[in-house]
Amino acid sequence: MTVIYRKDRKVLKRVDYGAAKNSLMGVLAALLVYALVTAWGGVYRAHELETLIAGGAVVLVTAFRLWLIARFDALYGAGPARWRKLFGAGLILHALVWGVMPVWLLWRTGAGFNFFVVILYNVGVTTALGSSWMAGLRVRQLYIVLMFVPILLGLFFYGGMKEWLLVVLVGAYTFYLFRLYRGQYELFWHAVTRERRGEQHDRRRDHHAGTDIQLSLVYRLAHELRTPMNSVMGMMSLLEETKLSDEQREYLQAAGQSGKLMLALIDDVLDYSRILTGRIMLSPDYFDLRGTLEQALEAFGPMAQSKGLELSAVVDRMLPRRVRGDRDRFMQVLTNLLSNAVKFSDKGEIRLDVDFTEESDNEGVLRVRVSDQGRGMDTDTLRTLFQDHFLDGAQDAFAAKHIGFGLLVCKGLTEAMGGSIGAESVEGEGATFWFTVRLGMQTNMNEPQKLLSAMDGLQALVVGSAGGALAGLQEEFEALGCQCQGARDYDHALQALRAGQREQSEFHLLLVDTRERQELALNLCHNVLVDPALRPVKLILMCTIEERAQPAIQRLVERHGLVVLVKPVHRSVLRGALERLLGVPRAVPVRDLPLENAEALERRRHFRLLLVEDNEVNQLVTKGMLAKLGYQVKTFSNAPAALSLLQRETYDLVLMDCMLPGMDGFEATRVMRESERQEGRPRTPIIAITANTAEGVQARCLAAGMDDFLAKPVHLEEMETVLRRWLPLGSASDDHEEGEGE
Repeated sequence: MTVIYRKDRKVLKRVDYGAAKNSLMGVLAALLVYALVTAWGGVYRAHELETLIAGGAVVLVTAFRLWLIARFDALYGAGPARWRKLFGAGLILHALVWGVMPVWLLWRTGAGFNFFVVILYNVGVTTALGSSWMAGLRVRQLYIVLMFVPILLGLFFYGGMKEWLLVVLVGAYTFYLFRLYRGQYELFWHAVTRERRGEQHDRRRDHHAGTDIQLSLVYRLAHELRTPMNSVMGMMSLLEETKLSDEQREYLQAAGQSGKLMLALIDDVLDYSRILTGRIMLSPDYFDLRGTLEQALEAFGPMAQSKGLELSAVVDRMLPRRVRGDRDRFMQVLTNLLSNAVKFSDKGEIRLDVDFTEESDNEGVLRVRVSDQGRGMDTDTLRTLFQDHFLDGAQDAFAAKHIGFGLLVCKGLTEAMGGSIGAESVEGEGATFWFTVRLGMQTNMNEPQKLLSAMDGLQALVVGSAGGALAGLQEEFEALGCQCQGARDYDHALQALRAGQREQSEFHLLLVDTRERQELALNLCHNVLVDPALRPVKLILMCTIEERAQPAIQRLVERHGLVVLVKPVHRSVLRGALERLLGVPRAVPVRDLPLENAEALERRRHFRLLLVEDNEVNQLVTKGMLAKLGYQVKTFSNAPAALSLLQRETYDLVLMDCMLPGMDGFEATRVMRESERQEGRPRTPIIAITANTAEGVQARCLAAGMDDFLAKPVHLEEMETVLRRWLPLGSASDDHEEGEGE
């Protein structure tokens, strides 16, 4: 039932004017998108007459809507109601044209580039309309129907698994937009109605209620986006375990990176909302600090190299190995700064400096600096960089557009972790972003004594590396008791090696970087490898991930056993290479790895798991993960049927979706726990699975009687870790039954 609100004329005019103004970009973008798919996409050459007809429709509708925008004052002054009817008619005509457009492209060119460009445009304009023109709910809902129903029908009859999957995704998004429009419409006019109340108490109460409603909408949006993302990411996780060609694996990795980026954006929105309301929460625990830094370097190394950038790190040799803090929040801040550095740099080096200052026996302050040689920022931009109104783009529209509110999230997170954040920059010369966090620490573990003994008194020579990379290598070698220096160029390095042989002050290690010039670097490696006098010199080549697969480097590896390290080079890979070159037995760290041997899989097969999940795609994904891990599972789509089965049969563990139709997962868990208590049955572990990551949800799960928590999208490794925690091998049920529930 739609609530009827009394609409103030002044508010209506403001709403109508805002809708006209905001629709300008979408109207003009229609021409650009049409030109893109017909000209660059090649549609005009293949279907000239149809393209001209479609173009005529686009131009006529665009011209009509531009006329309404340009003549707003005159037309609105003559009759506001008439203007709204004309504006609504323009929206309907626009939806008719652009709803049919992708269907035409689908049947003419397939589900390729042109089709997806138009789909993206349709998604963009319908999403933008969700927060615009609150004067006409029914017209906007009809706009959604006309935009997406033809697409759904076209995809359905076009056939194919990929197209049917798109039908599910587009249909879900259409349904979500339809409900979102109504919710925002009612929220807007309800807020306008409340503004008319004059009492101070009511205004204060409404402010808090409005904040809660906004947060609720944000959390709901995040939940709605995470649910289909769970299916997508889960399917890709399963696909990654199959046999793929190199090209297919490359495409899969690119899709995975895009999925992770979308999840990161969703998390940023949630975190910013939490920061604004003071609801940010940390989950401190001990973690490997250096390993976390190395993970970030490995993630951003290929991104930097693809732009011709050098990514290097100089890490304090006294950095504690294990620290106590919120690893995920720390990683979130670090990756945000590294991402911005790569994004805003077109040349030079990106350098990561990490230092740790002990303030007591068990606590200290970590300082991280990320420096680049990009475009830099002016003084005004620097001053407002970490303030809310920076997003308005008043000082630097380019920076505001590309950085978004990521820096505001970083500011809130660093302050929550007991630190601070700042930036320094000279316009045209790059920028340095820094942040500090307060961390607990454990006493350092001993350095590897065998490698220390083997490296003691040796000398290393580095050539071709950028300044930051050289400084980082020197820090690592000096930590092992080895002297390290840099050479001016490749020729100078060869001369220094031969001079050292003559003067009995030889270099024992040579590290060659391909950064300055690959051809000269490989020539130097070849000369060292074939020269009998230089045979004692241990050689390491450092190159980019793309260079690693080049034939010239492959030949050196195959013929001479050349050791090659992919940049950025960090401690673990460097020490591994040194141990291999010097013949030092490598200590393999004990890790909590999944048991994937045949015996473990066979023992897991006797566990009986029950999955309660109403989404069929998520059912398929979760069952695939469990099968990959060796577990058998029975599925149900509703709680009452699952509870009825649990009264008759025994299961080792239940995976429970929280947002079930009818009786939700929370209520189902409470009923199950009460039944166990009354009948004296043993407690069955229940694992919550939900896309809702708002604060308090995990606590609500535990309060309802659940034992653990998995957030969608669920990754295979996370699933494996949680199941091994609650299902130790040797405790499986003797009897088992495999099948599907109703």
